[in-house]
Amino acid sequence: MLELIEYATTTADLTAAEAGELAQMARGSRHGERPRVIERLAPTMVPGRYEIQPGPYVGRFVLGSGRVVDLGCRFPFHDLANLLLYGRRPLLLEETAAPGLGGHSLMDLIALAFVRQAELVAGQGLVKAYQRQSFSRPPYPGVPMPAVHLKRHAGRPDRLATVANRLTADVPANRLVATALRRLGTLPLQDESVTARLRGLVPVFRGIGDTSGPLPEHAAPARYRGTLDLARLILDDRTTLPTGAGVSGVSVLFTMTRIWENYVEQWLTDRSPGSVVSPQHRIPLTDDGPGPTARADFVVLEKGRPTGVYDAKYRPWRQSPSTDEIYQLFTYAHRLGTKYAALVYPSADDRRATTTISGITIDTWGVPLRPAFEQAGGHSR
Repeated sequence: MLELIEYATTTADLTAAEAGELAQMARGSRHGERPRVIERLAPTMVPGRYEIQPGPYVGRFVLGSGRVVDLGCRFPFHDLANLLLYGRRPLLLEETAAPGLGGHSLMDLIALAFVRQAELVAGQGLVKAYQRQSFSRPPYPGVPMPAVHLKRHAGRPDRLATVANRLTADVPANRLVATALRRLGTLPLQDESVTARLRGLVPVFRGIGDTSGPLPEHAAPARYRGTLDLARLILDDRTTLPTGAGVSGVSVLFTMTRIWENYVEQWLTDRSPGSVVSPQHRIPLTDDGPGPTARADFVVLEKGRPTGVYDAKYRPWRQSPSTDEIYQLFTYAHRLGTKYAALVYPSADDRRATTTISGITIDTWGVPLRPAFEQAGGHSR
């Protein structure tokens, strides 16, 4: 197994075929069908030994030689489990599944993220709905069903068939979660505490059926959103956790820069009640009619008026912006007519530093990687 960490340079021995395959990943594809997974691949003075620097991806895939490449996150284990909630859909590299054990164990991360969300749903109570159920044994609730009575009992006067509405938790949303829970229960996980927490959820979903066929997009309460997204991910055999023929693992990449942007968008939305968070906001750079434009990661609008511009930076927090970042944010804020701009970084705890330039405040925020349901409220500047 070749274990790499995003953006970190690792020296490893490769065959000529493996080096060629990784070199292809350093170019990506012309139309973006395949991502540029490797930032740099360079030979060293030792024959067959290379320096490898991956890009902003986390996941696992298999080279043609059968060697597994495991891409780990540079941030702590639990932080990545939180971020996976914002991953939407991962990038599929190959249909072939990679072994699930060893390395950074993305399986454990997905399982941890899922169990956290499922415990939240269980703690607040499973969603329920009324369903029509038929009864052919006494007592006979509801109203008679003549057609069923004739079919099942041949019209016998001493037997009945009735139908009635009954409140049940066996609804599509819970079936999706229960099916994902049972799938995880069949897979080997390195973290025994996650396995124990999964077992603890089994009684909650006992009596709820499985989902089969295409994964449904059923309406469900907002508190189910993260759980259902992860359940679909777990049950998608083409991507994350394929099983069968003795194989369990992943052949998938998560784009961490995009995941971080999704997280920052949610963070801004929670901090800015009553405002609109506009992603990839277009900013004209000249006054002379149609001209060059730029796109800010996020602009917060209050009643249509920009009140702040934000740039999501997927790298460790630093106190002072670079010269290029200062020029960029100052230009964006000036063109939008706002006095506030900020860089937002992932961080282990809350951090903030402030720079003021010609009346425009530029903050650098360090934002803890918390699950959506733990994020703190507040107001944007």
